[in-house]
Amino acid sequence: MGIKNVYGIIQARVGSKRLPGKVLLKLGDKTVLEILLIRLKASKTLSGVILATTVNPRDDVLVEIAKKYGVFVYRGAEFDVLDRFYKAAQKYNVDVIVRITADNPLTDVQLMDKQVRILLEKNYDYVAPKNLILGLGSETVSFTALQIAWKNATKQYQREHVTPYIYENPDQFKIYYYEVPEKLRRNGIRLTIDTPEDYKLFMEIYRRLGDLTKVTI
Repeated sequence: MGIKNVYGIIQARVGSKRLPGKVLLKLGDKTVLEILLIRLKASKTLSGVILATTVNPRDDVLVEIAKKYGVFVYRGAEFDVLDRFYKAAQKYNVDVIVRITADNPLTDVQLMDKQVRILLEKNYDYVAPKNLILGLGSETVSFTALQIAWKNATKQYQREHVTPYIYENPDQFKIYYYEVPEKLRRNGIRLTIDTPEDYKLFMEIYRRLGDLTKVTI
């Protein structure tokens, strides 16, 4: 298997349409992005973390947060997120990418580590959870597969969402979806922050549970 450079790459920008500045919203004394960065430190498989943001000056604030937490930064295209991910991985010599979105502060780190191990042990191109609560998941992909997607994806949604070209072409890639524990199979639950209603829910979760950097679902 050999030693692999495994990096979490977080896509983040301030200019969200439905909830502008959502990754900078506070839950307690920390922003949504800070909570995610702190939680990722518990990973046992990541070599490091890269914040993949845009060249737009309004995203300078995200870069400052990343530097505060010792996270690498790549700045690239605002809407071609696949290009942003590919060039971030290329810049930092990444072999295996874990795609993480900054509006999911409760990303499950234990599941993330599990899927990294599965990908490495079985030599998969792409590993992701099946039927997981929205907002807890991440995707793990080999650099080779990401590079093929970067070269061949032509549709707008394939560029905006990074991995569709890969999972839409199972004949080209070795893909695996793993089952999550039953308690995490709740299709009707949203634990992502994409709308004002989502943020209100997280405020209530914070009120009841306190420090979200330590919360497990």
